[in-house]
Amino acid sequence: MFKRYRKSWNKQLTNSELQKAKDESTFIRGLYTQRYGEPKKPFTKKYDKKMRTQLRGIFQQIKTDVETAYYQIKMIKKTGRPPKDKMQLCKLHLIQVYFNLTNRDMESFADLFLINGFPTYSYKTIERAYQDPIIAMILHNIYVISCGEKREFDGSGDGTGTSLTITKHYRTDRLQDLKNNEETSKRKEYVYSVAIVDIKTNIYVGFASGFKSEKVLFLEALEMIKKNGFKIKSMLLDKGYSYQSIFSCFDKDTKVITLPKSNATIRGPKEWKEMLKHWIRHPFGFLKRYFKREISEANFSRDKKKHGVIRQKITDRINTTCLSRAILHNFAMKYTYP
Repeated sequence: MFKRYRKSWNKQLTNSELQKAKDESTFIRGLYTQRYGEPKKPFTKKYDKKMRTQLRGIFQQIKTDVETAYYQIKMIKKTGRPPKDKMQLCKLHLIQVYFNLTNRDMESFADLFLINGFPTYSYKTIERAYQDPIIAMILHNIYVISCGEKREFDGSGDGTGTSLTITKHYRTDRLQDLKNNEETSKRKEYVYSVAIVDIKTNIYVGFASGFKSEKVLFLEALEMIKKNGFKIKSMLLDKGYSYQSIFSCFDKDTKVITLPKSNATIRGPKEWKEMLKHWIRHPFGFLKRYFKREISEANFSRDKKKHGVIRQKITDRINTTCLSRAILHNFAMKYTYP
């Protein structure tokens, strides 16, 4: 670090300096985008080939990972009517979620497998898979497998709402509610998901969904990361997570980067003040790192375009659908970005 920069960095932060930075923040962001904004990547032949053959790779991933996850479960044999083949039913469930098929359409689709000797399933059995405890355990194991080996990673976190009816659009309603000072989550028209993505691999290493607040879901996603043995090196968050207590959610070694709100002050822990210093005194370097969190928004946009609205109406089944979509996202990323 140069002497001049070190001297400026060690200078005590003041409220007037913070207020000036907040007043100029819009101008600085626009100037950074104009000077250093990255051009849109070209659609290469190599990427096009991967996208065209992606479905084949996802089907292969479903086959191998479902079998691996199934055999990790200890099954207790019971007397009476033999149960359905849970491994085969879970494969059909993931295919149904991928194509966003109705239960009756999936029943007809499953009949195609009869030529290979697989059993057929009624639309009621296909729907009950969303609440089957064994299917839930298999999906949990698959998700852990899809995250890859335990590692330290640079992450980005964000949340979004997925519509439960085709007539609703989350972004439009959210912007309108912000103008009216209302909370969108109280309407129960969307299911909320929080995903923490590994920036390098584009994989969801932490995920939570439900009708809870985004803050609660974010803590659940962090807890999942810790249980699975991952360690966060740095975390990029939007303004929704810009509060001093956010640093208590992470280890001391984790570097948290978020844009301060308009009512931010210099009061807070040491980590908060260090982040403000970086934002005020080295804005372009701060924004260069912060804008990497756009990967979260791009992933949500891609997933929504691919899968559309959620058809299920019962809470447990809705959450199962969200987890299955996260699994399919990881399968696609592992295949597209090896």
